[in-house]
Amino acid sequence: MKHAILKRLKRTDHLPMLFIGSGMSIRYLGLENWEGLLRKFALLATDNDYAYEMYVQQAKGLECKDGLLPKVAELIERDFNLRWFKDDQFKENREQSTDEMSRSVSPFKIEIARYMRDKSRKHNAEYAAEIELFKQLEMRSIAGVLTTNYDSFIEDLFTSYTKYIGQEELLFSTLHGISEIYKIHGCCTKPESLVIDEADYADFSEKNAYLAAKILTIFLEHPIIFIGYSITDTNIENILKSIVKCLSTENLNKIKERLMFVVRAKDGETEEVSTYSKSFEGGKSIDMTRIRLMSYEPLYQALLENQAKYNAPMLRRLKQDIYELVLTNKPTGKIRTVNLEDEKLEDVEVVIGVGVLADFGQKGYAGIAADELYTDVVLDNREFDAESIIWKALPTLLSHNSNSLPMYKYLSQYSGDLPERVQMATQDKSCFDDLLSSTIKRNRERHYCRQETISSLCDKLSDGKCLQVLPHLKEENINVDELHSFLVRILKANPSALSTGGQAFKTDLKRAIRLYDWLKYHP
Repeated sequence: MKHAILKRLKRTDHLPMLFIGSGMSIRYLGLENWEGLLRKFALLATDNDYAYEMYVQQAKGLECKDGLLPKVAELIERDFNLRWFKDDQFKENREQSTDEMSRSVSPFKIEIARYMRDKSRKHNAEYAAEIELFKQLEMRSIAGVLTTNYDSFIEDLFTSYTKYIGQEELLFSTLHGISEIYKIHGCCTKPESLVIDEADYADFSEKNAYLAAKILTIFLEHPIIFIGYSITDTNIENILKSIVKCLSTENLNKIKERLMFVVRAKDGETEEVSTYSKSFEGGKSIDMTRIRLMSYEPLYQALLENQAKYNAPMLRRLKQDIYELVLTNKPTGKIRTVNLEDEKLEDVEVVIGVGVLADFGQKGYAGIAADELYTDVVLDNREFDAESIIWKALPTLLSHNSNSLPMYKYLSQYSGDLPERVQMATQDKSCFDDLLSSTIKRNRERHYCRQETISSLCDKLSDGKCLQVLPHLKEENINVDELHSFLVRILKANPSALSTGGQAFKTDLKRAIRLYDWLKYHP
């Protein structure tokens, strides 16, 4: 199967985009489908064993402009919100949701988002091998991801990707088409963005023409692999309908090689790669490749063998920097411009050259700022040369930062002698406690959060408060992966947090990054 899939991928000569639906969340996180989610919240809205059936019957007696389930969701939301504000079972959740309430976010969406965040952390051990293969697709095997899922499973694995939530961000952001995640129905990290009730779908449909234009551009530039959707899924049908309206029959034939639909093989069905045709109004139809599988491992293995020469996050940064240069005509710190007349380039035919370790790049290591190291340790997005960091950047930076920087990531990639300043800094940090102030060490044993974990803190406290109390946790209670996900989320939500945040917040954030660097990379 892997070879048959790989053969289809090779025909397109471009990295594919993944279009991921709820089937993946059901498989890897144990989440419910849309109906199952509404059933769960119907029971929370009304004390009735047949609550969901009751809401379905009510919806059938009303006008359902966007289908039955959005109307059912609207009815459940109405009763759930009234109960949420007064029922004691939601008292603690209300106390933790003051920020959302100040923005008039629906409690129904607040609780769905909280439920999705909790479930996103718990992967199904049965599919551990598949999940590990899927995680490896991040760098060189796919261009990006589109999804209608609310959970954070994808971005938790693809930590170097840039995420765009909802139609607003998609429509009004500069998309680079590489190393990006488009969450078109919202995300659990932003409850108000969820598209679930009738009003949400009405708003979504109103803007759908603009979204379809964005998606059409993606479809024309990349192969699309649908995973976790039924071929008859309403979301997919609506998108395909919009595309059919825009393209002639001739152009529809041109994109048929680019559309691949992955379906689960049922009992008794054989695994196969075949052609499937879907018809639409006006006599038009779209042909696509149907990939029927029992396990997703052959698909992921084929994608891993169909790798690009350069990793996707690096290409995205390059496109972004060049875009900004062309747009503003002002080079950023990441791009060097030269006057060609001043260079002896008469015989050179290359106009643009890319080389992280070019001569000017080597000299530039001496000018690296401490915040760049903090960011790179968490996001792993700068591709620094470890030896150059250790010899050209750290000696100066350590002298200006009290010998305290995240440096063990680079030391773990280097086996030679160390500069004297770096050697001294490593000797100053011989154990975990050496990363903490005397005040923290004096008070932590009786601190109220001493027994907590990263995940339990995130459930109870704001990000700023989590950073403040984090160093009081027991070392064995700090899960490195949970800490990494927490720090990634902060830097993704506010890329300038290390420079523009309040002084206390910046201090706490940098300390948390140093703790992560030690726990992750210290031998």
